[in-house]
Amino acid sequence: MRLNVVIYVLGWILIFYGIAMLPAIGIGWWYGTGGEFHLFLSILFTATVGFAMQFSKPESAETDLTPREGFLIVAGGWFLCSGFGALPFFIDDTFMPEAESFTFFNVLRSITDSVFESASGLTTTGASVLSDFNQPHAIMFWRSMNHWLGGMGIIVLSLAILPLIGAGGMQLFKAEVPGPVKDRLKPRIADTAKTLSKVYLLLTVAQTIALMLCGMNFYEALCHTFGTVATGGFSTHPLSVGGFNSTAINLVIVFFMILAGVNFALHYRFLKGDFLSYSKNGEFRMYLLFLLGATLILTLLVFWNGNEKAIWTSYEHALFQAVSIMTTTGYCTADYETWHTLAAMILFLMMFIGGCAGSTGGGIKVIRVVLLAKIAYREMLRLLFPASVVVIKQDGEAVAERVVAGVTGFAILAAALFIFSTLFLSAFGLDFITAMSATAACMYNIGPGLGDVGPYDNYAGLPLLLKWWLSFCMIVGRLELYSVLILTAPNFWRR
Repeated sequence: MRLNVVIYVLGWILIFYGIAMLPAIGIGWWYGTGGEFHLFLSILFTATVGFAMQFSKPESAETDLTPREGFLIVAGGWFLCSGFGALPFFIDDTFMPEAESFTFFNVLRSITDSVFESASGLTTTGASVLSDFNQPHAIMFWRSMNHWLGGMGIIVLSLAILPLIGAGGMQLFKAEVPGPVKDRLKPRIADTAKTLSKVYLLLTVAQTIALMLCGMNFYEALCHTFGTVATGGFSTHPLSVGGFNSTAINLVIVFFMILAGVNFALHYRFLKGDFLSYSKNGEFRMYLLFLLGATLILTLLVFWNGNEKAIWTSYEHALFQAVSIMTTTGYCTADYETWHTLAAMILFLMMFIGGCAGSTGGGIKVIRVVLLAKIAYREMLRLLFPASVVVIKQDGEAVAERVVAGVTGFAILAAALFIFSTLFLSAFGLDFITAMSATAACMYNIGPGLGDVGPYDNYAGLPLLLKWWLSFCMIVGRLELYSVLILTAPNFWRR
């Protein structure tokens, strides 16, 4: 493995990430609420480190990456950006009120909370430790924009503008893009990244305009668009989307959350004239079926439990929360912990499903859930007919056994990490519901959970060590387990 190549590419990613902070300075200057200088210092430090890493530039003009180098760059890029993305929060004392003294513990808590908020934003998790929303516009804008950068992925966005990666870009694309099946829309991987980024930008512009027409100002509309198309969930309001008390805003965000949870390759094909691209895709049909079924059950439970007096209002809140949780966005319009116990359990189970492969959503992904069901059914058939050959198919095509093995392995790894993390959180005194839901919410990039980390609570009260652990879980979950956990394999580092 050529570590100089890894460092060189990571340096470019840091430079790109530092430049990406510039719009937040413009927002801060426009509103005049401060924070611009702290962002400038963050940009300066991030870009300086990135340029310093350029001294490891390889002799070859093209960086033809190996799979191991690709995995290390992707994992390293997400960890590095999570750390450098925390600089604006730390320098601005976002998590250290002026009334508190600069003791070692308070500084450590400030560092921990800043990294947690940054990792949560970049991984589009939306789990927050922020209690005081009276922050400078520049800082709050960066908090939301971090979602947008992480939604399509720092690596994919970098591929769209950094030709220096060259042929090795496919290794980064495979390691970063979520889901068991990757849609390569163009012959060259850089062109694929550009295509996906254009679709992403189109959705961003369309939703921003729609939210402004519904009454939000430009700043609020853009921040909530970042949190929607990236399925992140950070809001500028302490009561999330529910604080705006607008049915029109709720429905616009629901529509774009649904789109964000769909494979972006389907959006591209639809825009190119293939108007049946959605209906022909089995994963998309199952995705809608899950959403419709959950919404119907939740509506009846909310209305029957007396949380809402009108059936329409029950439907509106049920639809919003079902879409928000399944797409792993995490926005809230109601305190679903006060709903019927069955409703809370349905939402908890939806955390695991997530969006479609190739979307910005987290979770196991609908395609994996479908394939796991088909694998289980095949094994039952084999018990009845041991000599039979049962081929698993999806959309009329046979699924390769390598994909089947990958899905099974992913399920085993996900279950093992979920169990370990739940036990680890329980060891620090968290109750069972909080420990389970916090693990699920961070591993699958949802944000709000149940118990002490419910929709109108946050993660500020957790012990510092658990915040670091959950930050790690966010990145592992965002990169679909393999891309990070493979670094722990001894064979990965052997020649």
